[in-house]
Amino acid sequence: MKYAILSGSPKPSNSCSEMLAKHLFTDMENITVFHCMDIHKNPDIFHQLQSFDTIVLSFPLYFDALPSHLLSFLLQWEKERKRAAVKVNLYVIVNCGFFEGKQNRYALQVVENWCTKSGMCFMGGIGIGAGPMLNEIQAMAWEHGPKAPVDKALRRMREAIITDTAFENSYVQPAFPRSLYIKMAHHSWNKQLKKNGYDPKRVYPKR
Repeated sequence: MKYAILSGSPKPSNSCSEMLAKHLFTDMENITVFHCMDIHKNPDIFHQLQSFDTIVLSFPLYFDALPSHLLSFLLQWEKERKRAAVKVNLYVIVNCGFFEGKQNRYALQVVENWCTKSGMCFMGGIGIGAGPMLNEIQAMAWEHGPKAPVDKALRRMREAIITDTAFENSYVQPAFPRSLYIKMAHHSWNKQLKKNGYDPKRVYPKR
């Protein structure tokens, strides 16, 4: 079986999307990574993707749906598949800045509908909350602590991929207090505002 990762993140490197997908394939060799943003550098990308048995699409949530560049990519891929539709299994990982993983459910539905239209085999997905936090604590162990629920979900998907079976959509978030996560997010946001020359008090609406 040939496996590949398709990153739908606009970031060329160090994205949460790619990090999660790579963790999924830990200790597995010869995993090819593609980036949707490289479509102009690699016009043969669709033909290359068609040569894999299983692809894991991993991307960040944008307004409860897919990033526009990823949507454009999928539409072009759909056209290519009409010329030569081969069986490809697609598993999906969606991460978001919201704490709750369920915030990703509509994005998974969009991809599932696209699979139906394009002839891809939708095999299931994971919606992961607090994605930015996971990217910041990469040095922490996966097996226990805040990352444990996410690790468990990814292990279940990995088993489904290896056994070539469908995976029921699941939604997870780190084992971390929601209220503390929100406070940390506000602190990070205010820090970025100040770094870019803005006063948080002037940015937030008065109540």
